[in-house]
Amino acid sequence: MGRQRGTPLIGRLDTRKEHYLPRFFLRRFVDDKGTLSVISRADEGGRPYLRPNMRVENVASVNGLYETAYPGDRNGTYYFPNYIEKSLSSMETALGRELGWTLDTVLGMRPSDRLSDDELSRIMGFVSCFIPHIVSRSPQSVDFAKRTVAKSEDFLEAMRKADIDSDEKLKNLYREVVSDEGIDESMTLDPDSLGEHLSLLLQMMPAVGGEEVFDASPLHAAIRHLMDCSLLLMTTSVGHPFIGLDKPIRARLPDPCTIWYYPLSSRVAAVFTDDRRHTFEKRSIGCRTLRALNKAVLDDEEWSLVFCEREDYLEPCLRDM
Repeated sequence: MGRQRGTPLIGRLDTRKEHYLPRFFLRRFVDDKGTLSVISRADEGGRPYLRPNMRVENVASVNGLYETAYPGDRNGTYYFPNYIEKSLSSMETALGRELGWTLDTVLGMRPSDRLSDDELSRIMGFVSCFIPHIVSRSPQSVDFAKRTVAKSEDFLEAMRKADIDSDEKLKNLYREVVSDEGIDESMTLDPDSLGEHLSLLLQMMPAVGGEEVFDASPLHAAIRHLMDCSLLLMTTSVGHPFIGLDKPIRARLPDPCTIWYYPLSSRVAAVFTDDRRHTFEKRSIGCRTLRALNKAVLDDEEWSLVFCEREDYLEPCLRDM
């Protein structure tokens, strides 16, 4: 449960609004005014409705999404406040740079162009990492980590084996690890609450647990699986955008094989196929294919949020609800 320099063990939040879709990613779907239209299935009242002209700062965020509340405290005190949010922010500079390079490379390819081995490896590696990263930080994944994984017998047993399953044991560990700081003996180090924080941290950033933890993590398994798939990157023309969404669409094909579809911007979308052929293709698509893909997005029952630079592209979703 390491912490960043300057992050208190217990304290208040510097930032309450925490984004589960990175703002650098959402900006790839905005119109020429810097806004996008959004439909959320999680809107209050239960019925989705269209929100036009939204700024990315106000999209795909939940107050205190990654936080673990201090037990019994109703005044907004948390364990390791904003630690995960700040860790994600530090990762996003590199992710945003790789997304920009990937989009520029793909959109700049002519039909006769071929990627070098290094370029292909870079694109494949980024897209294979980026999509599981998006899934791991979603509200549904956060809830699963806190409510299911952290309460599982395997996780509780791991805490017992690590000798951190009681308040006193956690305080002893803190004294050993942070020897230059005192500890307020009146504070509570609740194993259940800290287990939630640790479970979420290891789900989203398993590398903090070391190489063995990372290699055994679901995030690493998802990355390895996508790296073993074929990748198709589709492009569309300016003014005819893909509809973005908060999680990839998964579908079974008759072959049998499985595909994962996820737009990376208004003009580039990725399709992974586990056909064991390990191919790469870039394909420009026409309006008919674009309409079919956008319809598949709106018809999908798993998303919580869809967004697009064109409001009229989202309107069919409301008519069908």
